[in-house]
Amino acid sequence: MKVEKKILFLFGYTIFLIASLSFFTCKQKQLLDITPTQYFENMVNKPFQKLHYTGEGYCWQARVGMDRFIEYYELTGDTEWLDAGIKYYDHLLNKRETDPDGYKGWIGPYGYDKNYWQDALVGDAILFTSILDFSVLVMEDEKLKAQYQDKALSYVATAKRDLIEKWDHRGCWYVDGPYGGYLGFGRYFKPGESKEWVDAPTVERSGLSHPFNKQMDVAEVCLRIHRITGEKKYWDIAEKIYYTVKSRFQYFDDHYCWNYWEPLYPGDVDFEKNQTLHWVGVHMWRSGYQAGEVGKIVEAYHYGIVFDKQDIQRIIHTNLDVMWNKDRENPVFINSNGLGAEHDTTGRTQWRKVYGHSNDFINQGQLWTSLLDFDQTIRDLYELRFKDDKDSPQYQTYKNRVLANPPGFDRKHSENEVTVPKVHFTESKDLYLAAVLPHKVPTDGQSILICNSWNSGELMIDLVTTAGEKVANLFKGDIRQGLFMMKWDGKDPDGKKQYSGDYYIRYTINGGYRETPVVI
Repeated sequence: MKVEKKILFLFGYTIFLIASLSFFTCKQKQLLDITPTQYFENMVNKPFQKLHYTGEGYCWQARVGMDRFIEYYELTGDTEWLDAGIKYYDHLLNKRETDPDGYKGWIGPYGYDKNYWQDALVGDAILFTSILDFSVLVMEDEKLKAQYQDKALSYVATAKRDLIEKWDHRGCWYVDGPYGGYLGFGRYFKPGESKEWVDAPTVERSGLSHPFNKQMDVAEVCLRIHRITGEKKYWDIAEKIYYTVKSRFQYFDDHYCWNYWEPLYPGDVDFEKNQTLHWVGVHMWRSGYQAGEVGKIVEAYHYGIVFDKQDIQRIIHTNLDVMWNKDRENPVFINSNGLGAEHDTTGRTQWRKVYGHSNDFINQGQLWTSLLDFDQTIRDLYELRFKDDKDSPQYQTYKNRVLANPPGFDRKHSENEVTVPKVHFTESKDLYLAAVLPHKVPTDGQSILICNSWNSGELMIDLVTTAGEKVANLFKGDIRQGLFMMKWDGKDPDGKKQYSGDYYIRYTINGGYRETPVVI
């Protein structure tokens, strides 16, 4: 009798668990208020999808909403969301055309001159990032792997060929020792004619390096490929990109600031005119760019590449100490460089006393939600968005992905102890650009020493040892606010002694300095 009661109890408990799970799944499905098929149809029937061409602009729009296929699968456990995702990924891949060099891409109007067409590095990167999120999910789940492995691996092979291999074949991958990044391609098509390249090196931005956000978009793809295949090549590309970004961070008052775009190599500057060929600075009115960059940096941290706990803490300080007005009910943010609006709101007057001011641009700063994993205050400010909306899919995703763990610095994708390459930081409030292009002085050639200051003052450029000992002064003079460049061949100021080895170039102005490596 006792055995029978036990069996009946276990049977009843099992029925209860199944019913509870079914109720939970139904409740989650009700939360979505849309089916996988309906969502797919919405995605493919947006007006831009009807264009007879694609291009970078198409890719940016097609990217919006792609993450939901996986998010909604995670909320419901319903693989129909993955099936709908596959349909959408394949829809996008089928929109590509073949380039004259045999690779495929999303070809359409070039963003800076509509007289030419091209496929875009960033277009490839942002779409493959989301597609490979599916591949990662599948390859790390045995049940999904049994069902979707072939499709997942086909996406990996396509990304390897039609992103990394393609842009390497075109000579767009640039390496300078431990640093690296992608350069713009100088060949195009006439509108609608993708059978033959047209050389147009004078088209705007041809041959210039890409902004940091686009560089890191490619790095994100490489990290996914490496995670699935273990191939070192892709880790190395990502590491060079992220190391370049980190090496350009401006550090002072225990926080970082970094530019949307900086010169990567000599082709990014016009030395004779003393100007960069693209603007340098934090984006003035689209705070989403830097918020997105923080997301890519956080992802690199979780993979155990380039960034460490101290880096994340300093980025948190930037968002909460420099950008936020300390109002927990009505938070307001300014840009990470501290340049706030002219019209005062709570706390901004004090910010301007420390960091300066600028014109009142739209959308200057925002909460960096990518830092939710690490900091309770970031979470508190984020949750203000859901005061009366705790049942939304967005909140449920946040609850499942973030609130499941207390704030902390555990890396999600790296279980082993991580050692990251060190960047030599010194403090300067004024110097928001300091670099050597290239950092290894060419034999029988010259590198460009370049810096940019917020304020005027006496600038000194010195050669120092890696231990900080001054070797020689290369420049000393008053400069007005702005850019300064000089060429240097690795010799002493008199041109008699050729230096050799690893050094730093030290840029000093107004009591602060930055040092950047140089190899002679």
